[in-house]
Amino acid sequence: MTQFAFGSGTLIGKRTDVTGQPPALLGTLQDVSLDFDRKIETLLGQYNMAVAAGGGEFKITGKAKFARLQSTQINNLFLGQTLTASSMVEMTTGETDTVASAAVTVANGANFVEDLGVFYATTGAQLTPVAASPTQGQYIAPSGSPGAYTFNSADNSAAMLIYYSYTIASGNKISLANQLTGPLPMFEVSLKETFNYFGTAKDLVVKLNACVAPKLSLPFSNQKFTVAEFDFQAIADASNNIGTISLSE
Repeated sequence: MTQFAFGSGTLIGKRTDVTGQPPALLGTLQDVSLDFDRKIETLLGQYNMAVAAGGGEFKITGKAKFARLQSTQINNLFLGQTLTASSMVEMTTGETDTVASAAVTVANGANFVEDLGVFYATTGAQLTPVAASPTQGQYIAPSGSPGAYTFNSADNSAAMLIYYSYTIASGNKISLANQLTGPLPMFEVSLKETFNYFGTAKDLVVKLNACVAPKLSLPFSNQKFTVAEFDFQAIADASNNIGTISLSE
């Protein structure tokens, strides 16, 4: 019976250059495309039509858009950096605090990392950080725990919006180091498309044994979900094989 494909299907990447890494499901998949591209070299004589053709470079490239974001997925399929579990850097964007006795200790001060700015809550005016002896409209940022900001007494009772980063013992952190050129994360790709046509399920399954990723895009936009865009390219594996394409028909 005739086979059709419908929908975005299921796409999984699995890192192969290191062991013990979990497969990465590119979840809430929006769309996937696979492009098979062959360079054709032709031989011309004195006539305007080629008399022979030969195949040159052959490329298989893919593009996927997906919305479910995971640290292992981003790291294993693209970055290939150091991932630390249960060690996330978090960010507070506008914690409201009121100055008392020329000081404020922020809510997550015990794990304070970095000051990211202080604003007056009523006017939106930004205060200026200084190293010592703040005047009105200035402050001294914490250097760590307990996360205490110091203000001038003239700012007592003023409501502040404080931005800062801190660590939490959950989530995952990818540390981005400057790496040598050359090595890339290597992964296999498995894609499945299923469509039931008049009661008969028809499957299309593509397996690419060795892939590398030239691009990962994370677009952030107001009032829109972030849908990651991921480009990948297949190469031959260590056995000089590319992969398989399987169809029910």
